[in-house]
Amino acid sequence: MIPVLLFCITVSDNQVSAYAQNNQKSTINVSYANNTSTGYTILVNNNQNYTVSQQYSWMADNGRYSLYAYSIDNGQAVPINRTASGNFTLDVITDRNHSLTFFAVPQFEIAMHGANNVTFVPPSPTGDNWFDVGTDVQFAAPHAIQSDKQDTRQILDGWSLDSPDINVISRQESGIFMSPSIHMSSMHKIDLEYKTQYYIKVISNFGRALGTGWYNSGAIIDVTVIPGNNILVNHIFSGWQGSVIGSPDQESVETMADSPKILVANWSEDYTNVSIISIAIIAVLVLLTIYQKRKPLSKT
Repeated sequence: MIPVLLFCITVSDNQVSAYAQNNQKSTINVSYANNTSTGYTILVNNNQNYTVSQQYSWMADNGRYSLYAYSIDNGQAVPINRTASGNFTLDVITDRNHSLTFFAVPQFEIAMHGANNVTFVPPSPTGDNWFDVGTDVQFAAPHAIQSDKQDTRQILDGWSLDSPDINVISRQESGIFMSPSIHMSSMHKIDLEYKTQYYIKVISNFGRALGTGWYNSGAIIDVTVIPGNNILVNHIFSGWQGSVIGSPDQESVETMADSPKILVANWSEDYTNVSIISIAIIAVLVLLTIYQKRKPLSKT
């Protein structure tokens, strides 16, 4: 076997520049402010356009860096439109040696669990859920999320920040919940707790029905119908139509909120009073008629 000798030669930036000058080439020295990444040198032909490509963001320990500006030849920093992914490109005319500095800011992520329609205030400068170090952020979440299924929704019950302990939120039927400010000095995890609710509708064409509303899944609900005042027609409760717990013949029952439900209180009508009154009226009219016929005619 023929031995192979490996040589490692270290070339400095000055040596690269000297080589470029001797061979009609130019250099582009790329560096990163605050050492957010490792710099490098590009050797290119003179008098041409060279495109430098740089990621908009790159990962670091416990976070990432986000590109926000650049400068050429130690000039003024030029801001760029920030985004989370892809590459920023810059055309450099290689008429001479140039230095190119990229500026990036540390960012930390807010990992959101439990909901998809959460917004941040202020929004992320990179259009996602990563935020610049030192900023204060709030999240906004709807109290109620209507489901695709009729009479079913999700209601916000609580939230947590970097902890299993849930902060209970007072129930609201609509509107937006705004969190306290979250300081971005590290990564954060937020859990939102939504509970499924079903709409229970209680209907009665007589009296007053109680129990209509939204209820958490699995809740046991009291349903009651209060009879009204009977004047001519007597209304007699004949039972509940729908899924109830126990006997459906009672005016007060329970039901479970395991799905949207409609409960109808049924009544039968008793016309006995109407008949009695009708008979009495007829009797009075008959007596008046008989009386009028038997009444003696007055003499003239």
